[in-house]
Amino acid sequence: MKKKISILQMALIAFLMGCSFLAKSMDNIPFKVKVTGKGDPMLFIPGLTCSGEVWDETVARYSKKYQCHVFTLAGYAGQAPILKTPYLDAYKDAIIAYIKDKKLDRVVLVGHSIGGFLSLRIATELKEHLKKVIIVDALPFYAGMLNPGAKNGFDERAARTALEGFEKMDNKALKANQMNTAKFLCADSTKWDMIATWGATSDRKTMAYSMFEMLGDDIRQQIAVIKVPVLVMAAFAPVAQYPAFTSDYVRSSYKQQYAQCLSCTVKVTPSSKHFIMYDAPQWYFSEIDAFLS
Repeated sequence: MKKKISILQMALIAFLMGCSFLAKSMDNIPFKVKVTGKGDPMLFIPGLTCSGEVWDETVARYSKKYQCHVFTLAGYAGQAPILKTPYLDAYKDAIIAYIKDKKLDRVVLVGHSIGGFLSLRIATELKEHLKKVIIVDALPFYAGMLNPGAKNGFDERAARTALEGFEKMDNKALKANQMNTAKFLCADSTKWDMIATWGATSDRKTMAYSMFEMLGDDIRQQIAVIKVPVLVMAAFAPVAQYPAFTSDYVRSSYKQQYAQCLSCTVKVTPSSKHFIMYDAPQWYFSEIDAFLS
């Protein structure tokens, strides 16, 4: 004789199925978003391992006129990693879906480092929703600046080697490693511990693989389809170990990389490391203000 399922049992089954679906969905959410301010949307994508908090000072300035959507990518700065790879494809597709789902229009897209690279990829695909794009020290082919003979393509062996290096470190060693990275990339010593903490609390596989995904992806030709105005801010700070790394070299390298994007304007900082928003805030805000006006 078959047993009847009570309404309470049915509700419990539905609840458990819902929880299972929710857990599965949450495992694959590629970012968290914090929204503040009112006005046209301004979307902020941080760089490798960074929290969306890297944009705090920028958001404080522009949230008076813009609705600021600040992303922290999955696997970075303590956020749970996603299962789907390649990571950059997942991030890019999810941000495009977010813009469409929220029906955002006249979007100003802002990205730093790997976030800048993602912004370029988004701008090559998304035509009808964007108004302007701001790139903070990012290139369409990073490896090409480091090595003119670099080839397009993801180097999984190199990514695995980087991951193995991270996995050999305990938490203290990883924090020390990330502190050295912070010092190399940022001149503002008051920001070093924060940047290092973001790196030390990032998922090690996400950190290693997303970095090499960017390094191996050459989109120098694809950016030719971008029609909206793009401001590219390039960092330059004299490095004693690399005397050939001059301001003229940086300007020339960036202009070559962005040559196919006719709507792109390259500006080089008077003196700043990679975190331009921290190292040259007055210049940074002046350039953005002029670009947005």
